[in-house]
Amino acid sequence: MDKRIPTQRGDVLILRTDHSFTIHVVGSVSEDGQQDFESQMNLTFEVDRAAAVAEAKVLVAPGRRIFLRNIDTGDWSEISD
Repeated sequence: MDKRIPTQRGDVLILRTDHSFTIHVVGSVSEDGQQDFESQMNLTFEVDRAAAVAEAKVLVAPGRRIFLRNIDTGDWSEISD
């Protein structure tokens, strides 16, 4: 799978790490091709994946997608409804 996430404005990105403990950072994609939340505000932090996905479903624009990326491995997937 290509390591670059095909994000577009209106999508939601969930970044996950398991480095010291599991945390999910949830935020809206503000520009096409966005891969992280560098300098971005209005982020939500969730320990539980289900809570992160629920938050993402609230934020995602109609017709757009939700992506989950493990920042430790670089692997990503699309979360379907």
